[in-house]
Amino acid sequence: MKKFLVLLLLVLCVGAAGFVSARQELQTPYSAAPANYILEIPHGVGARQVVGLLEDGKVIRNRYVALGYIWFSGFRHKLQAGEYLFDRPLTPVEVITRIVKGNVYLHKFTVPEGLTLGETAEKWKAQGFGTAEDFTNAARESASLVRDLDPESASVEGYLFPETYSFPRRTPAKQAIDAMVARFKSVLQQVEKEVPREAWPLGVRETVILASLIESEAAHADERPVVASVYLNRLTRRILLQCDPTVIYALELEGRYKGRLTLADLKFPSPYNTYVTPGLPPGPIMNPGYASLRAAVQPAASKYIFFVRTVDGKHTFSETLAAHNRAVAAYRLLQRKKS
Repeated sequence: MKKFLVLLLLVLCVGAAGFVSARQELQTPYSAAPANYILEIPHGVGARQVVGLLEDGKVIRNRYVALGYIWFSGFRHKLQAGEYLFDRPLTPVEVITRIVKGNVYLHKFTVPEGLTLGETAEKWKAQGFGTAEDFTNAARESASLVRDLDPESASVEGYLFPETYSFPRRTPAKQAIDAMVARFKSVLQQVEKEVPREAWPLGVRETVILASLIESEAAHADERPVVASVYLNRLTRRILLQCDPTVIYALELEGRYKGRLTLADLKFPSPYNTYVTPGLPPGPIMNPGYASLRAAVQPAASKYIFFVRTVDGKHTFSETLAAHNRAVAAYRLLQRKKS
């Protein structure tokens, strides 16, 4: 009987010592953990595989302690797949908590102003999120997202707000498009708070189209309201807008743009070609940013109906054709002197 009691006491002591050791292990950061280590946990792997990956990556020291914690905490089926950044030594409890909460590492997706849908899709590909084709297809299937703003929209062209977003690496293109359209709507609401909709020169759909033209032409923020006034003045006077980027867009839709415009291109028959089709094009030609949207709803007060690009992306604005021709001649002379 004495031997049995001694053996039982020994087992209890060993168990207690093991419990204390495991508890200490769970509360101690692993000092040998690498800095800024990104670990990807694939979909469908079990808890044993997860702690194996963590141990192999030196994020934790002892897989058995971590696995025991997962089991006793009821986290066995709550570990989430994805990329995780471990930028400093963490305790096993902190590591497992991060994975249970799904605090995955987010990658930046940067979209500058003035990109077309196709160019945005190429950014999606270049920044490692997926294929351009997937993004384009998802965008075309998402037209319903903007039907409240543009009942005639065939895609989300013009409504993908240019900004830097943060997404997990394997984010579906549709999810990114949802976020970009939602951000566009948020910015448009901000613009409406600053300039009430009843004061806008055009309706919402036409405003977005005009903003895309402004974005395509104005490289400087202070010129955008003036560019807006030129297009609105021409619309009022029923003068062709003659916006070169609309011709480029029309040609690109047909795969015919060669990198520069010719006189023949200006006659290309397309509803987007504002050299041959009166009024605004049937849809945005690129994604405008906040400054262009604001200029479209609050243009400068001017009588200008012409502008020509001069130096450093700036423009000379004119009220008459004669003044415009002089500005064009002056710019051409300047170009000859440079060459």
